[in-house]
Amino acid sequence: MNKRLVIINYTVALTLSIMFSISSLSSQEASVPESYSTDILLNMELPPLEVLLEGARSSSQVEFYNLRMEGQELMLKTERRKWQEYFNLHANYQYGIMAISTESIAGYDLPSVLQYSGTDQSWYNMGVSIKLPIDQLFDRRNRIRRQQIKIEETMKERDMWYDEHKMRIIEQYAKAVEMSNNLKDVLEQLAVSEGYYELAKKDYVLGVITGHSLNVAKSQQVAAFLQVEKVKSELYIAILKMEVMSGVKIINKN
Repeated sequence: MNKRLVIINYTVALTLSIMFSISSLSSQEASVPESYSTDILLNMELPPLEVLLEGARSSSQVEFYNLRMEGQELMLKTERRKWQEYFNLHANYQYGIMAISTESIAGYDLPSVLQYSGTDQSWYNMGVSIKLPIDQLFDRRNRIRRQQIKIEETMKERDMWYDEHKMRIIEQYAKAVEMSNNLKDVLEQLAVSEGYYELAKKDYVLGVITGHSLNVAKSQQVAAFLQVEKVKSELYIAILKMEVMSGVKIINKN
């Protein structure tokens, strides 16, 4: 009889421990963001996949590639205008007075006469010089083509990254759809397990079932609750990843 009492006490203690775990998990749920609530995740509507893929075009990585292409296009314009450095224009201008002094002798024993005359004059000249570096002249087309290739490489690199990024968004979108459907199923299972547990508690009080059967019902309820939390967590993470990758708000739209 004492052995049976010990088993019953152990069973009751185990049941209380499991119930305390459930209440602890429930209290933890209150500390998470409001967007993580079951009702919000259950009633959430995913935007069309095309909206998320289009939103990814405005990502910082795409902007980086666009800026790099813009810089390379400016370098291409500079390369095409380098022929101007083969020509050199020069000009100079001077202004002054042109003066002439002469000395004449009127006769013997007479003083010499110094004459001075001057006029304003301007001097200027201008011209063009040409310098043709043969190596650069014949390599000009190759330099331009190399710069064009850099632009094309950056464009291809941007498109490759965008294709890979779209695949990651599609994977998270498919996972979100799957977890959204699974959430409905596991919530139904949780409701059923809670109903079984409530019946088991009544039967246990009436002596219809043993403490072991009550613990089994409680374990099924705990397993169903943890499964709901797991599905919610995977769904929430998939949504957050899609928001970051696409720049489109899904849960907190306002």
